[in-house]
Amino acid sequence: MLRSPKVNRFLAGISARHYAEAINSSVQAAFVKGDTRMAPVNVLPKSKYGGINTVSLLTGSTTIGQQGAQFVTSLLQSSRVPVEVQIIEAGQDDEYFNSVLRNRTAVHVENQAGAEAKQKALKICNDLDLYVLKTRTRSFPGFKCRFPGVDIQMIGQNNMGNYNELEYSPVKGVVEALSVVSQKSNEKYLKYAFKAAVKAGRKRVTLINKAKEWPISDGNMVEAAKRMHCPYKDCLELEFMEVEEAISRLVTNPAYFDCLFASDRYATFLSAICSAVCGGSNLFSAVEIGNHHAVFKPLQTKLSLTNYATLSAYGIVSTIVDLFEHLGHHNCANALWCEMLRTMDEGIRTKEFGGKDSGEYVICNIINNLRCHAMGEKS
Repeated sequence: MLRSPKVNRFLAGISARHYAEAINSSVQAAFVKGDTRMAPVNVLPKSKYGGINTVSLLTGSTTIGQQGAQFVTSLLQSSRVPVEVQIIEAGQDDEYFNSVLRNRTAVHVENQAGAEAKQKALKICNDLDLYVLKTRTRSFPGFKCRFPGVDIQMIGQNNMGNYNELEYSPVKGVVEALSVVSQKSNEKYLKYAFKAAVKAGRKRVTLINKAKEWPISDGNMVEAAKRMHCPYKDCLELEFMEVEEAISRLVTNPAYFDCLFASDRYATFLSAICSAVCGGSNLFSAVEIGNHHAVFKPLQTKLSLTNYATLSAYGIVSTIVDLFEHLGHHNCANALWCEMLRTMDEGIRTKEFGGKDSGEYVICNIINNLRCHAMGEKS
């Protein structure tokens, strides 16, 4: 018996509706989380009064949080930079978000690797649209780096893909995790990354990918990079490399790399490998940055590495240097960086690098020299 077109459309509508309802009920009955940012971030006027920048400082009750807060405030006070700190205790989540939203810049020194702390960090990245991760790892003579001349700038995607935390169970015993990306987000990230690489004076960019295994998601990143590289062909070389080859080269010949681009799927663990090759994450810093807001962290905190009982003085100094550069205090950033290099050259080292000095001594030595230079300038 043949059905009329009208009957067929009616039956098709019933089938589709029942199928959709079955999926929705299964999703709701199982487990769903995640929130992909669609709306723009609410941007408030800059909180700069009388030429003074206000920076949010997230600390906490742990030893690392308290120690980091002391290091940060001491360095800021001794550098004669017009920057004031608004201290936010750990646990004041709403106050911290509103503070960063208002001040646009934050320093995060609390090191907590628990699931709840991770969720809060991801939420901040999403709510403030901090879509880029930047870190610079380099070799310092005598600081556990077996390869001289390493200087790698990582500019990674930060809040797409896995950062959306989308997973659900369509049927009992089966879980699907979704890594959601969009062409718009890839282009926004690459636009920032190419400009940042040129500004940093880099000559070659290596885009790390797995386009052979993920031809749609990683393939889209590769194709977008080819298009957006055209204006930079005269000053910036672009190459593509599979993840496995990149890891092999990082641990055998890290000096080969100049600047790395990577999606959120690879950026964090590649940063960990780069820091491990160059002596450890406690030597370096990281920044999660968007169009209007930036959160600066020691790389040790960003990677949630808790194998050290104290926060590294070197990572804190590098974080403050990055903060000064971001705020436009380039001379102060250069002076602070040179003081840290001086302590390294003079053999002032903390215990994790074979020395006998504490992190407090390193910070105090830097502060005392900054004060001596300031008195010399006044005289």
